[in-house]
Amino acid sequence: MKKTVAIIIICTMFLTTFSCVGVYGQKSDIQSGFEIVLNGVKTDYNSVIHGQTHCVPMRGIFETMGASVFYRSRDHKILVLTRDGDIIEHIIGDVTMTMNGAEQVFEHPSVLENNEAYIPIDMVSEALCPDEISYDNRQLSIQKYLFMSDYHKMIQEVLDVCKDSNFYPEQFQRYINYHIKMPAYTVREAVFRVNLGLDYPFYENVTTIGQPYDLLVLVNKYNQLPSDFEQYNLVNMNRAYTASDAKQYLLAGVAYEKYIEMADAARNDGLSMRVVSTYRTENYQRSLYNNKVRATGKVNADNYSARPGFSEHQTGLAVDINSTRGSFEYTAEFRWLQQHAHEYGFILRYPKGKEWITGYSYEPWHYRYVGVDAAKIIYEEGITYEEYYAKYVSVNEFR
Repeated sequence: MKKTVAIIIICTMFLTTFSCVGVYGQKSDIQSGFEIVLNGVKTDYNSVIHGQTHCVPMRGIFETMGASVFYRSRDHKILVLTRDGDIIEHIIGDVTMTMNGAEQVFEHPSVLENNEAYIPIDMVSEALCPDEISYDNRQLSIQKYLFMSDYHKMIQEVLDVCKDSNFYPEQFQRYINYHIKMPAYTVREAVFRVNLGLDYPFYENVTTIGQPYDLLVLVNKYNQLPSDFEQYNLVNMNRAYTASDAKQYLLAGVAYEKYIEMADAARNDGLSMRVVSTYRTENYQRSLYNNKVRATGKVNADNYSARPGFSEHQTGLAVDINSTRGSFEYTAEFRWLQQHAHEYGFILRYPKGKEWITGYSYEPWHYRYVGVDAAKIIYEEGITYEEYYAKYVSVNEFR
């Protein structure tokens, strides 16, 4: 009752009105407010009064209370991660706020003042869950006891790395859950594994790829090609670069040109490289996978063969070279590829020792075209394509 009465008193207080530009360029009446005191300590922040209700600077208040605040410019969305493990979402200028997926509607919207988002005090009351909010002698006082249980310490460890470029705030709860499940990993290791999708078993939490024609498209056991996907920019390969059989070998044009350059360079060094598998339709991939399941069982098949819709071969950017047997690792051609493939934009897609990331057994014959720039980084850092994608390609819109 004390907190409710205090909020009502605060929301009716106002001073001299002046005009400023609001969140979407519209005029809005903003009144100067009061000094803000948090947990008994005077801050540099002041409230404003908008629509006869007190509003406080969202970032300043929440960060002072130990939370981390992120902003996404394209839709003016603010995302707050609190020390209690809550995820708060709000769009500037809106009257709604979402806490842990549950939306609440308030009487007054937030407002943008001097490039700072100010939220009504009733939003603060619900989101921050303070122990007390009061007004006294032109000071707005907010009290919140900060717990330090083992759970809160663990959350703080996660928040401590939230400013890293590869921290995605929308995955906050996944980071926490995985760190609890796998305490042997450091927080950064847990974040890294979640970014790769490894907090879920393979073929769970699958995302349909939004840009399947992009050169850097990631196709794996968590990212599926659309059901209507068909690669359109395919080139029928010169038979001098393919296996001597009756099959048709197709590659995406950009990959074909660089493969020819690479194969010619190897040939100049006295080596022979011929593709034995290139582009596959989804139906053909389905047939290959089903045959593998019938021959070896589903578990074994998933280690060696992609399910339809999950195969890089469907993009026309992947090639199997010379052989699909492990003995290819011991050939001069393989050694040459290890030293030079990246110079032509190709990477060994499923390297030895990284099966836990890629989801596939080691395939010394399987190469993927990603472009020279990406291939060079992958080669120099000794990482998988999944790691490269999470580190360099995935877009973190929240800042």
